[in-house]
Amino acid sequence: MSSINAKDFIKELVFCLNEEDIVKAKALLQFSSDSNISTKIQQKTMIELAKGPEKIVFPLLEYLTKIEISDQKVQEALYELILDKAYGNTDLVIEYITKNEKKARLLFLKAAGELFLTDTAPVLKQIISTDKDPQILIAATQSLGALRLPDSLDTFTQMATHTDKQVRKSAIYAISEAGNQEAVDRIMGFLGDDEETNKVAVEALSEMQDLYALEQLTSLLGSSITIVRDTAIDQLLKLGNKSTPILTKAFKNAQADYLVHLITTLGYIGDTSAISPILDIINTQPKDANIRQAAYEAMERIPSPRTAIYLAQGLQDPIEAVRMSAARAIDKNLSKPLIAGLKNIVRTGSAEAQQAVSTLIDSEAENIFNFLVEEDSFQSLAQQHITQKADPVTRKTFLKKMQSIGQKDFSKQITKEITNTDQPSTKEAKIVVIDDSKMMLKLYQNKLSALGFNPQTFERPEDAIPHIIANRPDLVITDLNMPNISGLELTREIRRKFTRQKLPVLMITTQSDFVEEEDGDIRVNDSILTKSGINKILHKPFTDDDFKKAVHQFLTP
Repeated sequence: MSSINAKDFIKELVFCLNEEDIVKAKALLQFSSDSNISTKIQQKTMIELAKGPEKIVFPLLEYLTKIEISDQKVQEALYELILDKAYGNTDLVIEYITKNEKKARLLFLKAAGELFLTDTAPVLKQIISTDKDPQILIAATQSLGALRLPDSLDTFTQMATHTDKQVRKSAIYAISEAGNQEAVDRIMGFLGDDEETNKVAVEALSEMQDLYALEQLTSLLGSSITIVRDTAIDQLLKLGNKSTPILTKAFKNAQADYLVHLITTLGYIGDTSAISPILDIINTQPKDANIRQAAYEAMERIPSPRTAIYLAQGLQDPIEAVRMSAARAIDKNLSKPLIAGLKNIVRTGSAEAQQAVSTLIDSEAENIFNFLVEEDSFQSLAQQHITQKADPVTRKTFLKKMQSIGQKDFSKQITKEITNTDQPSTKEAKIVVIDDSKMMLKLYQNKLSALGFNPQTFERPEDAIPHIIANRPDLVITDLNMPNISGLELTREIRRKFTRQKLPVLMITTQSDFVEEEDGDIRVNDSILTKSGINKILHKPFTDDDFKKAVHQFLTP
């Protein structure tokens, strides 16, 4: 129970306010802490203070900031009261933001920005240039930023190099508050060697959301700095459909790596308005296999049966990863014209037909088999692939599918043939594979199975990390560019416990971050690899022999 009589306390406070007796009011308020009065009385105290004149209430509010008040609602009421009394009283606000009591200064600094008191700007600049306390610097920077004064950009730019990372962050965000082209250019100028600054700069850029800022944010998908590129992707995904027109506009004259990230980001956003420009890319069949694969993967994520017929050509692509991406896109975009086209391909029984059927099976398509399974040529081609080349997991998935659609005799026929065939034994080495693309995970699973391994796959790095830390595998294979957690960040987490010698990491990517050109020759930058904690880089597209050599480099065949 409270040791203070509520009625007497409030009565005495009202008397002090009416008499404008600040000394006695402060003496009374010293009993307003949690240990003396209840939350209910604290709330009534705020109500009575709100009725008093500014010149009396201001010093009392400052005094209350020193009192122990833990209830969140009471704290909010105190700050709302500061806002109420501070409005239109710039001189008093300036007086209190320059006093030595830190807790009160922080609250009044915040109020200066939220009330848009532009006359406080010179004082705020002075505080920023002279004060040493990081919390005061952050509060002053945030308030000055809220005023959006063009002549403050130089002040923020200087603070963006401060030794305290939170001060740097507040300065960069304060620049973004200006919302003009100069602010965008200044933020872009902070991108460099420091990872934390890079991340903050990109995030601040995305907060601006005007056309020029979004164009610059989109351009960062072509950055050679991994953290810049990955953060830009994450921010564009958060912006969603708003980003689509700018992303598609950037297709024009985009270099390969940049174009891959533009297409991939559009796929994750899932805006149907991106379908036409992506199909335009598919129809031109660019020479770079990574671009073709990105386009088909995007079409898997943005289904559109109306345009599905354009996807069939992907089954004839010379690169396996592209074919599998096309197969998964086809399975999500089925239409009558597409089904008719696939049936005609299968009926030929040709090498191209075998390749198409094998790809559909390896990609673990689900829907298309309902329409192809009655074709005799399909069953013949499927049986040949399942019994001679498909990995055990793919076999099991396909047979289960056949049984579920009433093809039990066909399933038994295949099972019998598999039983009579010697199958390669599985090697004991533990391999973990991480990739945000289900298709790529399936591709790695197929290739590793052919080498005699039984890998464990993860689509989300955040799920893979605790498993790897708790159950050290013999090899980790990871993609570089993934939403939320990149391959570099994943590797960094692994390296907290395992060295490069204890747990090798093979990174597979389309990106040239780790590649440099010297006298016309392309080679992997070993120093960057060592710094990042990666053991080896394998670039897409790669051959089966490339993959085999990379895996066997770390595991005994």
